[in-house]
Amino acid sequence: MMAVYRYRTFSTSVAHLKSLRFAETIKEASKPPLTESIKVSKPFGVERGTVLNHKSSGFGGLTHELFSSEAKERRQKRLDHDIAHSPFYESKSFNNTKGKIFTPPISFFRSDKSKYFPDFSSSTLTKKSQSFYELLQNKISFVRIYSTVSGEKCADSYFDRDGKNYLKQDYAEMVQRYPHSQIIDINIPQSFVKGLFVKLAESNLRAQLPNERHNLYYIVSESLFPYDIKQKMLCDNTCSGYIYLVDHQGRIRWATSGSANDSEVELMWKCLKGLEKEYASLSQ
Repeated sequence: MMAVYRYRTFSTSVAHLKSLRFAETIKEASKPPLTESIKVSKPFGVERGTVLNHKSSGFGGLTHELFSSEAKERRQKRLDHDIAHSPFYESKSFNNTKGKIFTPPISFFRSDKSKYFPDFSSSTLTKKSQSFYELLQNKISFVRIYSTVSGEKCADSYFDRDGKNYLKQDYAEMVQRYPHSQIIDINIPQSFVKGLFVKLAESNLRAQLPNERHNLYYIVSESLFPYDIKQKMLCDNTCSGYIYLVDHQGRIRWATSGSANDSEVELMWKCLKGLEKEYASLSQ
């Protein structure tokens, strides 16, 4: 009788935990779309040393990744996120905020207070694997993230202004004006099928971009940037595009989202000048 009692107690506890988890999922799914932009006033990002495609080694590591309680909870949270971030939720949030999922800070963050952009390795348009942090060395980088046509157009709007297109034909002019700076693209197609189409269009992309940008353009799978990393980076709405000013040590010093307006464009280039001046002073 005692064994039966214990079994029933255990079964009841499991059922109770499952009901609580289900209630949490329902709570996530019922969150309303954003009605206004998130106001960024303090540093955000990931902790130093975060590597996205670090893999556990050996069968034990694989078993832990697949069957551990942490892995199960991580999969459940991913499900919660996917339910909450339905296409309707993301498009409604995008429309409500006019693409501004978050607004930029009024100036760049102090280096000692800033958080980090995650590191990873993946192939670029050169078809060679490239470490992201290796690209950051000795540079101030515009890092552009987008997953959709609407997001890419948002990110493009900051660099296609006043008759200049710094992403394409006028890139060399930008580098001449800002010799410590570069533009890095991270294209994250929403699905395997969309990723396949982007991959098929690589030759066209190479033809459109100057040779100097080929090793600065990543096309990565959605699985490389998990939901929790996107949440920390404030870029988990795939309808919009995002721009981060990242210094030579991988720290996020300034960021914005959505389409450009005149005041934001002026602020972005002002921050770049400030970060270039800061970097130049370090080498003196």
